[in-house]
Amino acid sequence: MMKQKINDILADVSGVDVGSILETTRLVDDLGLTSFDLADIIVSIEDEYGVSIPDEELQSLQTVGDVYELAGRVLKNED
Repeated sequence: MMKQKINDILADVSGVDVGSILETTRLVDDLGLTSFDLADIIVSIEDEYGVSIPDEELQSLQTVGDVYELAGRVLKNED
């Protein structure tokens, strides 16, 4: 469920079909995302799940799988 919501957010921001987004999809090279797009994605995740993600985490995000891992880690820490 979380992965599907993140995929929906990524598809919305990137304009890429949600069906083509895989865990190994690269955010910049494959989806064409900019640093501003990544910030929008993080804000959307924060709003969706009521969590706070430190800005410095953006630098470590290379793939969709990295976004899943970050969201899972942040959500786990919020419990």
